[in-house]
Amino acid sequence: MNNTLNIMGGLIAGSTLFLITINYMADNIEDFESLPLPPPKMKSITSHNPIIKVDATSRKKWTLVDFSTMKTYQVKDLENDKDKINHFPWDIGFQRTKIVTNGGVTNPEGRVSLKNLGPIDFDSITNIPSDGYTQDAKSYGKILNKAISDWYLYRTRTHNIESQKNVYVAQMADGGHLKMRILNYYCYRNESECKSAMCSRQEAACYSIEYIHTDDNENFPITANVLTSSTTPSKEKNN
Repeated sequence: MNNTLNIMGGLIAGSTLFLITINYMADNIEDFESLPLPPPKMKSITSHNPIIKVDATSRKKWTLVDFSTMKTYQVKDLENDKDKINHFPWDIGFQRTKIVTNGGVTNPEGRVSLKNLGPIDFDSITNIPSDGYTQDAKSYGKILNKAISDWYLYRTRTHNIESQKNVYVAQMADGGHLKMRILNYYCYRNESECKSAMCSRQEAACYSIEYIHTDDNENFPITANVLTSSTTPSKEKNN
């Protein structure tokens, strides 16, 4: 009988101590969680040419960029939002790894098209190509622009994305021309950090794009000595 009482007393004492400990930990955890963590620092990619940062992290919306004004617009569906797509003054659209242009199947009323010049020196391109541009088309039920659909390499070991650093020239919606190169795909990492370690999908699809814009048919300016700059597009009201 005494042994039974001793065992029950020990269990009650142990349970009481356990509850006191849990309550203490809960109070401290609550205090800790009330302090917000500092926001992650966006990765800064440098170039002597202007750089635009494009947030294409949404899986449900497209981010449409007007490179002449640095404004962005958003639409949910390329095929069902034709009226909005035609209304917005944009050049190139982004959603995760997918890229489209304001022309061809995406918008028959648009005039944007792209030419892939390959992984050549960005500053060496001063002349505007006269032909060889591609507009959006449907391929196996998907809308894409074949000039830029293979802009990245997919690393099967780490499941990460790495830009091929190709240079593209675009005939723009406003009649000018754009020279661009995708430098980085991740928000808080440099692509070089993802070659051997996995970078999460949650921090992907923040494009860093090097660009030169000309609003006429003259050659691209030589920019080898231009100071490094970075631009975050202004956002228009989502539609």
